[in-house]
Amino acid sequence: MFRNLNVSVPSYASAGAGAWIFAEQILSLRGVESASRTRWSHMYYEITGANTRILGALHLFPPGVSSLPWWVIDAFNGSELIEMEHDHAEFDAQFIDPNTKEIKPWAALIIKMRQAFAEIGGQPGVESIFANALQTNARPPMTYLETGKSVTDLLDAVPAQDLASVELAMTEARPTMLDTLTATHSAWEGCDYAALVDLQAGSPLASMPSLRQAFFDARNENWANTIAARGVSAKRQLLVVGALHLVGPNNLLDRLVRRGLAITHI
Repeated sequence: MFRNLNVSVPSYASAGAGAWIFAEQILSLRGVESASRTRWSHMYYEITGANTRILGALHLFPPGVSSLPWWVIDAFNGSELIEMEHDHAEFDAQFIDPNTKEIKPWAALIIKMRQAFAEIGGQPGVESIFANALQTNARPPMTYLETGKSVTDLLDAVPAQDLASVELAMTEARPTMLDTLTATHSAWEGCDYAALVDLQAGSPLASMPSLRQAFFDARNENWANTIAARGVSAKRQLLVVGALHLVGPNNLLDRLVRRGLAITHI
């Protein structure tokens, strides 16, 4: 079933957080059908009449994961253009306050989150895998739904006391972080929407209203406006967003439907 194309893929440990670990599987499964497909057991959707599909992705994988769901591979192989959330380098460039020359409070929180995930062996997720596969296949580079600065502008508005509260909650949750990441991956891979909603609600980032607004609600609204304003894509386009943006109240799919777009499972 797998065809070895002898693609050299760096490991997470050797190449750092930008490494891509499953590009070989994506390339190897080009044109190969999976016998284990179950209808509706995926987070892969189509905007009817727009030549555009939406994939619910996972940004980070737990240690030991060595495969991708069939629907993620199909989404990559079935697209001609891929659009991600934002450019992470541009996002990171906003970490320093231009006035104080110090790291912004929300940036310090994100840095601590990244360090904690690295300590438990977290692996780069779908976006990094796709980025490598695009380059390997000499396909057009990814584009973005939003600018990094548009996200950091939302985070700049989060009160400092809320960030401090979330940092404390994250510190208290540190012993169970690996279990939570593993549960999130399992729920995503198995398309357990109820479990994903519960995991989102229990996340420190989503349970604090100001951070939920910045990370989820405001961005979902902005994305929905951007997508709804577009016409039919000239090429098969795939929008890749975090799975938690597609579940729970005020998710992206519901916002698109409210704007008159028809959303169907592939």
